[in-house]
Amino acid sequence: MCKQTGVLLSVFALTAVVSAAGPEPKYRAPRTESGQPDLRGVWNFSSDVPLQRPSAFKDQKVSTPEEFDKRRDTRRNALKMVSTFAPVEAIGLDWLDYASRAADLRTSLITYPENGRLPKLVDGVQRLPNVDEIIELVGDAKNGLPPELLNLLAAFMGGRKDGAEDFSMSERCLFGAGAPFVPNLDNNYLNIVQSRNHVVLLTDIARRIVPLDARPNLGDKLRGWSGESRGRWDGDTLVVETRHYSRRPTGFAGAGNAYEKVVTERFTRISSNTLGYEATIVDPKSYQDKIVMSLPMTRVDTSIYEWACHEGNYSLKNALSGMRAEEQAAAKAR
Repeated sequence: MCKQTGVLLSVFALTAVVSAAGPEPKYRAPRTESGQPDLRGVWNFSSDVPLQRPSAFKDQKVSTPEEFDKRRDTRRNALKMVSTFAPVEAIGLDWLDYASRAADLRTSLITYPENGRLPKLVDGVQRLPNVDEIIELVGDAKNGLPPELLNLLAAFMGGRKDGAEDFSMSERCLFGAGAPFVPNLDNNYLNIVQSRNHVVLLTDIARRIVPLDARPNLGDKLRGWSGESRGRWDGDTLVVETRHYSRRPTGFAGAGNAYEKVVTERFTRISSNTLGYEATIVDPKSYQDKIVMSLPMTRVDTSIYEWACHEGNYSLKNALSGMRAEEQAAAKAR
């Protein structure tokens, strides 16, 4: 690791390697009308850094520019291959907006555990694969999909589709406002709206309204898909704690369910165009240790528009009717 990179990693222990120039010296965030640090605006949190460190990097925390470019090309090729297996509808790769707005050569968004990998699962807990894992398995495969990837795809897509309930929650457009914010293939924009007593974390798909007035939690019996968020200021850092999820949403990174998950997020404006973001996830029913992840968010001059998921969910209807047609054809062939 070069000396400059080592310094940058130290400076951005809260967030990430944001740029070669580092943070603005002695930066102080502008204030709102009520005197709070001004986090308002639209922030992009796309990233070319995987959640987990790929096994090929072992203990290497920062990649070289050459390694970074190679992995980005591999990701693109893998997406083209995996898109042909989309369970519900075609994926237009050119429509996806996942390009990173910040220079970040880290090998994982996870900063704890030290190996950049998710902790061990609790016995009996299963976890759905994510895009990064699929990409790692595809790699530079020249002779078709490896067996491990086929197993992951089977786990993701499930078995027979006898009814709408056999599809995953995301395929049915059923989800809450997720926490923490993890970059994906789309929907990587966050609009922060502030008042004296509330902060709204708004994406095109969902929103969280976070009270800042020290009101008590509603209690353990009142749970929801988005959990229950409460916020406070720690100096110039907005701290948001979210708990009391229902059992329906999956836990972090697709493990188990979110019932016992507690997420503590920290938002710190570290330059005029960069918002530092760190999240600590504690889920004792899914993982044997806590997880800490961080990334930079970049201010962008844009607006967020509604994301309507499946228009009328026609694809779900077509998938079910297609399976019924296959069954009828098979019955006639007997």
